[in-house]
Formats: sequence, structure tokens, C-alpha cells
Amino acid sequence: MYSSERPRFEWKFYVLPVIVGALAGIGAIIFRYLIAIVYNLFFEGKFNYFFDDHLPLSTVWGNYVILIPVIGFFLVGVLVNKGAPEAKGHGVPEVMTAVFTNKGNIRPRVAGIKTIASALCIGTGGSTGREGPIVQIGASIGSAIGQLLHLSSFGTITLLGCGAAAGIAATFNAPLGGILFAIELILPEFSVRTFVPLALSASTSTYLVRWCLGNEPAFSVPHYVLNSGYELPLYAVMGLLIGVIAVFYIKSLYKLEDLFEDWNVSPYFKPVVGGIVVGVTGLILFKSYGNFFIFGVGYSTISDVISGVSGFSIVFLLALVVLKVFATSMTLGSGGSGGIFAPGLFIGACFGAAFGLLATTLFPTIATTPSAYASVGMGAFIGGITGAPFMAIVMFFEMTRDYSIILPLTISVVIARAFVHYHSEGTVYEIKLLKNNIKVPHERAIDMLSMTPIKEIMDAYMGEDDLLTIYLYSSALDALVFMDEHHVNELAVIDSTKKPVGVVRKDDIVYFYTRERINYKK
Repeated sequence: MYSSERPRFEWKFYVLPVIVGALAGIGAIIFRYLIAIVYNLFFEGKFNYFFDDHLPLSTVWGNYVILIPVIGFFLVGVLVNKGAPEAKGHGVPEVMTAVFTNKGNIRPRVAGIKTIASALCIGTGGSTGREGPIVQIGASIGSAIGQLLHLSSFGTITLLGCGAAAGIAATFNAPLGGILFAIELILPEFSVRTFVPLALSASTSTYLVRWCLGNEPAFSVPHYVLNSGYELPLYAVMGLLIGVIAVFYIKSLYKLEDLFEDWNVSPYFKPVVGGIVVGVTGLILFKSYGNFFIFGVGYSTISDVISGVSGFSIVFLLALVVLKVFATSMTLGSGGSGGIFAPGLFIGACFGAAFGLLATTLFPTIATTPSAYASVGMGAFIGGITGAPFMAIVMFFEMTRDYSIILPLTISVVIARAFVHYHSEGTVYEIKLLKNNIKVPHERAIDMLSMTPIKEIMDAYMGEDDLLTIYLYSSALDALVFMDEHHVNELAVIDSTKKPVGVVRKDDIVYFYTRERINYKK
């Protein structure tokens, strides 16, 4: 029987999200400080919890710097293989797996091991980001609270989503982006009973991080003004090209991951190989250009690119795109732990800057701000690889606080996302689930069956244009012959007034005929 009574919120769905948000925010702060400690300890040889990742990385070890990723990756391999294998990789697919296959249950120990492993990986030069780990850390906290209080699977999944939203919000100082991240990627339902907890959790973590670390945007970008509508087609072309790079990035990540998985050697040796390759690549860049570029989250390069591209050439920027894709794939494929979000920002910014330099050279009267293309490139690339275009658009606005660039950003994001949708098996998060035969829902559609009367469905289904009809008292043989003549497998049965009274199917007639023959022989 249908009831119009709305479900009531219990107090715990107001209080628990705030607790999850606060714990996730604290986890994000601790994680950031832990990365700084590892950075300073390994690269500078001193204990210090302060590190500005918007400044280029330096070291006191000279050529021996190549050993830092080797040591760090090896320690990550030991920690992950012995402690929690699900802490390996970029984190978000593991959270999605818990939602779709395990009722939102994540082992509580994952939060601690993921924190230490990702801090080691990023802090020793691993080409990964801190966003995926913080999502997994926050989700693990939410899941642990749900399990501790014996909540329903829906309640546990909701708190898991709250932790994920709080983690993203705390990382980028972007509460709306965190909410949309959870809605578009994590939770299987979008309704008032999920949105309210998400908003409470993301707001709590954002306030806590602002109180502790300040209220500065994640990136400072020059003010942008769209001087001419003729520039918009350039952003459309860039969105298409970024879609191509996004597909290349996704395929590279999983290709190297498969190669390392199929390599029949000790799981503790694989991270060492990855560390050697990443270390040598970083050293070559440092010797050639005075910057490691591919080490760590890469925020210093992003800041340089989007603040002004005068010091970069088109060829060099494209080279950085390829090297960052390679370094990130090598880091994660060999068994490292960290996110793909920050490398995506790096790749999008560098490719966008290269496109912007080319556009200003070819169309100097139309394209006047190369760094604007770098800013838009970040959002377009993230929207393309994650499959969350709303999140990318809104989060970019929160990260830069420049609304004037929203129109070109929207154009580039949706085109990049559409290209990835039609040319990749799935997003960068979905493919890992698909490899494990986990079906990923793509739509958040309204249940129209709960709103449509049965009569309307039958009228549409029984229409003469949709289904051929046969008279109620025709023989079964006549029905079979009629189906064969018209190459159909079912007919609508009508009475003398041409009203539908049912449906007859070929399989049903054959089954009935076969059963009767068997009964007759008995």
C-alpha cells in the first residue's frame, strides 16, 4: 500500500556526519603535516613539519636523490603488503568497491595504513596526489563509525560518503566540490537524506581546516576576462584534445599496473623498480632545468604555469605532460600509494598552457591570456578522467574564486568528459572495478515506474504500432504461423471490441505444447 509519509531523520544522521567531518578534517591536517615531515626528513635531512608545496622541491643529497624514491617506495610496499593491500593505489576505487559490494564496510585499519603509506610515497617523491588518500581515510573513518554503531548498510554507506566528501572539501578548501564528489562518484543515491549529511560533514571539515591552516584558495590565478565570443571555439577544441590526453592517461595507468601485476617477482621488488625509474627521471629533469617537476604533488609547477607561462615553451610543457603521465603510472603501477587528482591537475595545467601559447601565437587578437587556458585545462582534465563534470566545474570555482572563467571552463569540461565517455571503457576510477567484474551504475535516474499508472504503460505497450494483435479465440497454431510470417516473438491478444486482454509469446506456446506431449506419453 502506498504511503505519502516522508521518511523521518533520526538524530544520528545530523550528529554523526558532523563527527565524521571533524575527524576527516583532523585526518587531512595530520596527513598534510606528515607529508611535510617525510619531505623534510628525506630531502633536507632534518625534522620539520612545515613545507610549502607551492615552492619547488630542493635536496641536500645531490645525485643520491635517486635513492629517496627507492627507499620510500620499498617501505610503502612492505607496509601495504603486510598491513592492508587495499591501501595500495589511488584509494577511490577501493571506496567505491566497498559501497557496491560490501555494504560500505571498510576495515578500520585502512585509515591508519593509508595515511602512513601515502605520506611515505608522496614525501619521498612519488608522483601522486594527496586527494585520493584523504578520500579513503575519510571514508574509512565514516565506515568505521557506522560499523561500530551497527548502523544499517544505508547508514554506513552514507557516513562513508560523508567522510569522502569531507576529505575532498578539506583538501581543496572546497565544500561544494566535496559534496558533488560524493554525489557523482561515491553514493548510489541522491536525495535529501543523503545531501543533508554530506553538507554537514563537508562544511565541518572545511571550517576546521580553515581555522587551522587559513582560508586561502588552493591556487591563485590571474583575473580573466573573456574579451570575445570567438575565443569559445578555441576552448571547445582544447576540451576535445584534453579528452584525448585523458584517455591516454587512463590507459597508461592501468597498462603499467597490469604489467607489474603480471611480472612474476617478489612484490617487495616491484616498488624498488618503480622508485629507481621515478628517481632517475626526476634527477635528469633537475640536472637539465633545476627542478624535479615530477616529484610529489606538483603544486609548485601548477602555480608557476597558471600564474604566467613566460618561462615555459610549448615543447617543454608537452614533454612535462608525457613525463608526468609516465611517472604517475610508474609510481602507482609498481605498488605506490597516492591519488591521481593532483597529477591530473598538473597534466591539465601544462597541456592547457601549451595550447594557450599556441592559440595566442596563431590568434593574437582573440586569445590574449595563455594562463587562462592552463586554468581551464585543469578543470577539463579532472572532469574528463573522473566522470564528475559538475564537481570539476564547481570545485574549480571554489579553488580559484574566479567566476568569470566559468563559461569557457564549462565548455571544455563537458567536451572532455564526453570524449572520455565514448572512447574509454570507464573513468579512471571505474576501470579498476570493471576489471573485478563489479558493475558500476552510471545514471542517477528517477524511478518513473513509481509515478506512472499501469494503465498508461499497458496502453502504450498494446498500441497497434508497437505490437501486432491476434483475436482471443484464434488457435495456437494460427498464432505461431502469424508470428513466423511477421518475424515477431509475441502478440497482443484482443477481444471482439479490440481491447487488449493479454500477451501470448512463442516460447510459452512451444513450452505448453511440449509439456502436453510429455504428459500424453506418460
